[in-house]
Amino acid sequence: MNPEHFDYVIVGGGSAGAVLARRLSEDPSLSICLIEGGPAYENDPKVLLLKESLALVGDETYDYDYPIAEQSRGNSKLRISRAKMLGGCSSHNDSWALRAPDEDMDRWAALGATGWDASGTAAHFDRVFQEMRVHSVTREAELSNAWINAANELGLSTIDNTAGDYSGGISWVSLNEDDGVRVSTAVAYLYPLSELPANLTLKLETLIRKIIVEDGQATGVRTDDGTVIRADREVIVCAGAIDSPKLLMLSGIGPAGHLAEHGIDVVRDLPGVGSNLQDHIETPVVWESAKEAGKSINGLDLGVYASVIDPESFDMQATIGHFSYWLWAEPFDELPRPDPAFCFAPNTARPASRGTVRLASDNAADKPVVDPAYFTDPGNHDEKILVEGIRLARRLAETDALKDWVVREVSPGPELRSDAELGAYARRYSNTVYHPSCTCKMGAADDPEAVVDPQLRVCGLKGLRVADASVFPELVRVNPNMTAVMVGSKAAELILKGDA
Repeated sequence: MNPEHFDYVIVGGGSAGAVLARRLSEDPSLSICLIEGGPAYENDPKVLLLKESLALVGDETYDYDYPIAEQSRGNSKLRISRAKMLGGCSSHNDSWALRAPDEDMDRWAALGATGWDASGTAAHFDRVFQEMRVHSVTREAELSNAWINAANELGLSTIDNTAGDYSGGISWVSLNEDDGVRVSTAVAYLYPLSELPANLTLKLETLIRKIIVEDGQATGVRTDDGTVIRADREVIVCAGAIDSPKLLMLSGIGPAGHLAEHGIDVVRDLPGVGSNLQDHIETPVVWESAKEAGKSINGLDLGVYASVIDPESFDMQATIGHFSYWLWAEPFDELPRPDPAFCFAPNTARPASRGTVRLASDNAADKPVVDPAYFTDPGNHDEKILVEGIRLARRLAETDALKDWVVREVSPGPELRSDAELGAYARRYSNTVYHPSCTCKMGAADDPEAVVDPQLRVCGLKGLRVADASVFPELVRVNPNMTAVMVGSKAAELILKGDA
């Protein structure tokens, strides 16, 4: 059978891949093939409705559900949820749609990602925020207003994160949501599938085994059933921070020694592939509540951005929930579950720990070995952030605005006070915020760990790019999904300008 030919083959129809495919298809002279490993779920209310998001986590119908390697200091039982569906994690998450701080984007440029500073990404953030119908929470629960007043009592101002303002404060969260429906990249850019442009071919439930590289040029991909799909111009990998490095390594692109361990011929020795893994890690503080919270879209109305160690800029982000902690799996099943309850979950906004994604074997069907290496940073920064986040939560609970809401603190419990006690609690009951990133990082030509250049081209190869959260040089300090969408939008601009 003759292989199919397209100008561009995009592997992964997730947060970045969906917008990238739609943008490229706006040029009618181009042919694009978008390949997605999962189904579409175009009419499945469990996927479409934001209130169902927690039910998707760990359900292998919808979730790749990656275990992690044994952790020397953190919670080894946690699992990293990755969406098995069109729209990727934008179809699977809590829809927190936050604009990356300008400072973070300027840091990208300083790290070698030329053109990705605040001024170089602003127009793409603006456009995708409009297309994905981002808005602030519109139902003001009584408990949420009490939290705002409590934060104000402690000198944390009320800020607007839709404008990228994180100057130490509390903000109504902004959501990509419309009347209860999650406006994923599938909803915003691809649905209805019956009306896709003629030059955009969508292949669902199709897994890619290998990128085909011939004489230093990516020329196509091979599916798990052996089908070859040719790319006359480029292959663009948008499979996410876990599966993009996995696919590159299966294709012989990655650390030469690791590839040799699995009998994979080295196409390009790139030591940065699968390295530099960064993730936000959080831990819960839970109180029994004296009364019901009031109406909310999904019980997650507010974010707090505070400087708990760094005096110059915020280093902790926290989620406030109108219930006890949202996970019931081990070890969180050990925690008290009062009803009503509310919680405050601080996380490490700019984590210092660095982990890896590695192959378990040369078989594409095997899940990779994901080792976030939580709490392994030499300065113990990440643990300190969570300890001070717990202390901030307690100060907030003691304010005039919140004290009448509190019956008692149930987790970690008032008996735990010292750095060592709170640190041990934070590590045991730590959980991913599901923000893995940076495993194919973008960088300058002289950066030995860079996997792609600022044009997102894989170093040393032609016709191959990566465009998703794996290319982040550094994890942004807020929920990164909209930054991943922005990457897809800007990638289209770079590609189309290059072809012009």
